[in-house]
Amino acid sequence: MDLTNGIKKAFLASVGAAATTAEVTKDIVEKMIEKGEQTVKQGKVLNQELKHNAKKKVKEHVSVEVTKKYDDAFECVDEMSAEDLELLKERIAKAEALQEEKQEMESEESETMDFGEESINSEAAEDLE
Repeated sequence: MDLTNGIKKAFLASVGAAATTAEVTKDIVEKMIEKGEQTVKQGKVLNQELKHNAKKKVKEHVSVEVTKKYDDAFECVDEMSAEDLELLKERIAKAEALQEEKQEMESEESETMDFGEESINSEAAEDLE
């Protein structure tokens, strides 16, 4: 009987160990989840603070002036350095080139449309004959 009693105690001890392990594991997982949730909340708060601080720094160190009238733009030109004037000239040249290209494309399109209408009209006239 001692052997069966010993086996029984060993079996019950292993079941108890498994139950204890399950309980401890459950507690550990719950604590890890709780800490993870706290970390996410803290991260959100830090993110908001960083955004606020970044916006504040940008407002302090960046100034933007928008000219709404051409007169203001001309006044700005008077105050430009030689380097800035050269950059402005290059930019104007590029803008002029783009406008010329656009006008050429538009005139080509209108010529193509006119040519297409002439051929349609000549075909219609031939059909009437």
